Amino acid sequence: MSFTIPNRPFATEPFTGLMLPDGIFEASIGKQTINAHIKNTGAAVSNIQVYVESISDPGIIVSPATIPIANAEGGVSYLFNWEADFSAAAPGKHLISFIIETPSGDVRIIKKIFVTKLGYNPGDGSFSAITPEGIISLEINKVVRPKDKKCCRRPKHDPCGCRPQVKNKELNSLKGTLLQHRDKNSRVKNVNVLEYLIKGFQGHDPNFEFCLPGYLLKDIKVTVTPTPPYSDQYGDLPFQDPWWKILLCILAVLLLIAAAIAEAVGGDGEVTVSGGSGGGGGSDEEDCCGVEASGGGSSYVAAGLVAAAAAVATAAGASDIRDPFRKGADNTPPGPGEITLKEELNFIYKYIEPIELGKPFKVGAEWKYTRHTNVTTYTYNTSEVNENIHTISKYEIKAPDILKVYKREEFIIEAMFYDQNNKLLKGDQLFVQCFLIGPNGQFDKIILQDNGVAFNADKKANDGIYTGRRFFSTNDKGIWTYFVIAQDINHATPDMKPEEAAQIIGGMVLTHQLIITFNGGTCDLIPDGHVNVITP
Repeated sequence: MSFTIPNRPFATEPFTGLMLPDGIFEASIGKQTINAHIKNTGAAVSNIQVYVESISDPGIIVSPATIPIANAEGGVSYLFNWEADFSAAAPGKHLISFIIETPSGDVRIIKKIFVTKLGYNPGDGSFSAITPEGIISLEINKVVRPKDKKCCRRPKHDPCGCRPQVKNKELNSLKGTLLQHRDKNSRVKNVNVLEYLIKGFQGHDPNFEFCLPGYLLKDIKVTVTPTPPYSDQYGDLPFQDPWWKILLCILAVLLLIAAAIAEAVGGDGEVTVSGGSGGGGGSDEEDCCGVEASGGGSSYVAAGLVAAAAAVATAAGASDIRDPFRKGADNTPPGPGEITLKEELNFIYKYIEPIELGKPFKVGAEWKYTRHTNVTTYTYNTSEVNENIHTISKYEIKAPDILKVYKREEFIIEAMFYDQNNKLLKGDQLFVQCFLIGPNGQFDKIILQDNGVAFNADKKANDGIYTGRRFFSTNDKGIWTYFVIAQDINHATPDMKPEEAAQIIGGMVLTHQLIITFNGGTCDLIPDGHVNVITP
């Protein structure tokens, strides 16, 4: 009898249902889902039950749930998930204990999870992510935004659309803010958009309309303040595992999701991007295409995919292989006895190719690194072009086109994914979900697994066919659209050195449902199929 958890447990957020970058949990969201693959590495075992025993941080409250499996086959991973509230969680590395109950005894497995805490500085409009190793703060000078924002709400005082009616110099004075808010009197002020992550999400709304004021980071300033200041050439990595740029990806994703909520539920006035925009090739024109969604469920998918594109573009531009903070430190060794107080990165993204999820697009970057010590400052400048490495060569989907509810037909969907070398991915190598959007704005999602469990309709474990099922009712009549979204998983092992483990990043979308281009127009959402649900 032997069980293991091969990959670090990971977070999915409630708004879009997607895994957060690298699976890191975020306290500002509050409720999230803890997901863990549990693998039977021994002989088959019948009638097991799995639950979360405890977490080292008492601020993390897990909703109790004991999950049964009738038969756990040897060599097979099973995905389990639990709802948990991270509102009172402390940022840092925490331990979570899982219990697998079997007829011959219990097995306890203890794994690490990482928790960040986002913050907001109303003085300069900057955002931050806190870890025990330090604080990374983000000031946004420019973002890439759509040329034509046709989807925006149109307040009575602005019947022509959602363009800010303030002068450029007023916009520039709001340097660092992702959003600004225009009240009834046309006064502009900084907005703590993070508040919308909790107060703005009250469950899925079939009338929710997607509209995002900015899509991709363009001109940013990133500061790392180490805790405590350090005397060597290199400071500690956050959690001794991911790069600092992963926290930048988390900031980008959650700020965009919060901005989408703010646009939809902002109430009085209007929420818009400050600081202008930058488009493809480094131009100053607002020439990004705009994503249009039909509302309801498709808006949640749109928000998730745009945020996913921002995450993968942010990671690619900052180089997946080595963090720019590390590259800067390589070239700025401090003098003997000097203490590094903070590190700064002024970063300009150059979007030289369309951002295509799951494809090897290139992103350029110009950046300047500054090391501040107790004695002096050191700088290093460079420009580079990096490529997205979170890719697959292709994927295949099989699902019915027509479903007759009156004949008790069930919706069974199967998906296969092939890596860059055209090798079939299997088992716990991916996190796969099917998002279903109904004709009346309905939104639902099912997890696809490759574990041979009959309840999921999966025929054979580890054959590379990820399978899920859903039962439709007589209330579900009409044509449903579906998207099958696969994300990679961080498979770093505990024996890896921090610099080695940091090069493995998970949580990036691999499937090809969105391309952000820089010629204006519309960025089409590309569904994987439709099913016509027929009722009596």
